[in-house]
Amino acid sequence: MKKREIFHKIADSIDEGLIYIDKRRRFQIFNHKAKEITGIILENAASHPEGNIENGDIVVITDNSVGNDDGDLLPEDLALINIRDKHIKPGDVLLAIGVYKNSEMKPVYKYTRGNSITSQFELHENYLGFCISAIIRAKDNLMRITVNNINYDLRFINSVGHVVIIDGRTGQIKFFQEKGYTVRKESIKEVLTGSKYIAKGTSGSELEVIGATVEDIFEYNDLFKKVDEILEGKSERICSTVYELNKRPGLCSIYPVGDENGVEGVLLKIRDLSRMEELLQDRNEIIIEMEKKSQDFNKLYMDIPSDAFENFVGNSSVMKEVKFFAYKSSKTKFNVLITGESGTGKSQLAYEIHRMYNKSAPFVEVNCSAIAPNLIESELFGYVGGAFTGALASGKIGYFEQANGGTIFLDEIGELPMEIQVKLLYVLQNKVIYRVGATKPTNVDIRIITATNQNLQEAVERGTFRQDLYYRINVFPIYIPPLRERKADLYLLINKILNKICNRYEMEPKLFSGQALSKIMHYNWPGNVRELENVIERAITLCDSNLIYPEHINIDQAQNQSILNFKERVQLAEKEILLNALKEYSGDRQRIIEELGISKSVFYDKLKRYNITG
Repeated sequence: MKKREIFHKIADSIDEGLIYIDKRRRFQIFNHKAKEITGIILENAASHPEGNIENGDIVVITDNSVGNDDGDLLPEDLALINIRDKHIKPGDVLLAIGVYKNSEMKPVYKYTRGNSITSQFELHENYLGFCISAIIRAKDNLMRITVNNINYDLRFINSVGHVVIIDGRTGQIKFFQEKGYTVRKESIKEVLTGSKYIAKGTSGSELEVIGATVEDIFEYNDLFKKVDEILEGKSERICSTVYELNKRPGLCSIYPVGDENGVEGVLLKIRDLSRMEELLQDRNEIIIEMEKKSQDFNKLYMDIPSDAFENFVGNSSVMKEVKFFAYKSSKTKFNVLITGESGTGKSQLAYEIHRMYNKSAPFVEVNCSAIAPNLIESELFGYVGGAFTGALASGKIGYFEQANGGTIFLDEIGELPMEIQVKLLYVLQNKVIYRVGATKPTNVDIRIITATNQNLQEAVERGTFRQDLYYRINVFPIYIPPLRERKADLYLLINKILNKICNRYEMEPKLFSGQALSKIMHYNWPGNVRELENVIERAITLCDSNLIYPEHINIDQAQNQSILNFKERVQLAEKEILLNALKEYSGDRQRIIEELGISKSVFYDKLKRYNITG
């Protein structure tokens, strides 16, 4: 190993920032700790790919001094997320949530004068199905943006502009702010005005600093003015002095390096002042650890590849569970039974499972209820020539043979007549079929996925579905909840469907007005995703402009109310009470239990029942 490599390894092992700047003002040494302190490498385990903000993305801003350390953000720049409030001034504290470049989407925000914030300033909102919080804790010098229970924290000494961006198409976090954003040219203003941001937490996402000049990485200030003076021989070394590096204070020492012929460079040692402050916060370690564990509640689902089920839209906790089970089932050839109401996307999920398993193999979809009872056997299994009157002389292969080597998806499996259920059971057990009129079997190598909107257990009890067949197809059950139970996915579904239909008809992209979107969000969707697609397609057809208004949304609100029985209305009221209490008391669950006068077990049972995680 070369001496230079050994030296760099030693430098990286030192728990103090070391930077060497040569006489050309270029960085030749920049150890690991220095990169951590300056934000060139990040400690956060989260990641996102490179990219840039796009129309329809949801933007969450936490800024404790508008215009300072946020890329010189101006109040006028907030029009990009539809905030046009002339009362907001430079230096104000701002918390804001809005949709990028959609003038019809109403933002949510609050602000105050910078000198009026005391201990905590916070905003909590269920915005377009996302549970979002923005908090500034002055006491702890902490900024926190929380999206669906995942925290994105930034600590500050003076001013910091924090931002998180949610992809309007996928619901994934596409950007979050981190220490060192000035180095990466990723301030709020730069990101909002379309500048490309680099990846975090992925291979190749670290900035290359060796060989870069001072101005390539840092803002020129008193620290680097002193560095220049030492390089020029005009000043002696500096020890343990507080300087700013891109507006973050550090304890710095500067030493000239050279010989009798002059200064060849300077060694800059940095200690992280924010880390020193953290040493005084031992009392918070248990709380911090508990918060970290609460963030990890859904790590079970992190094994799913990022591109898995990208066409099966949904990012709510219940849909993450559906995708997790679907992904696990795609790794085997077990029989899968998909259940759920009509229109929830059972056929789409079946195809996604097949695609994950072997997308090059055939996929045959059969709607069992759409085939005439006297034709079902010949359609499924085929027939030999002359098997019955009207049969082709050459015979015909059935759906099972068409799917050989791949997947057959039997939708509405509960509609199969009993005599066909017997034959299907034989196929499942023996992996062979008999064409109608044939005396010899045909081997088939297929995966079988079935689906139904019926309760097959009740059908078994009624005697309309064979119990042994039910056990055979129910090896790996997956339940897709109705749309009314996962309204957090509505915004993503709307965008996906809207773009798909506009592309299909080669139309200009359209947007929903805030009132139109509100009308959609407050409907219960008894027809689920299929009904949503029909309503959006009709709205696009009726709308001549690029903006869709409530008048274009054809849904019967009266019918919407009538489908709720007494029990459902009570449940909706209970859920509303819990959500409001969580918001009012900032998630303090013990206080909520006391205020509502219920037991701890009842409280947590209702949180689980209504899928409330905030």
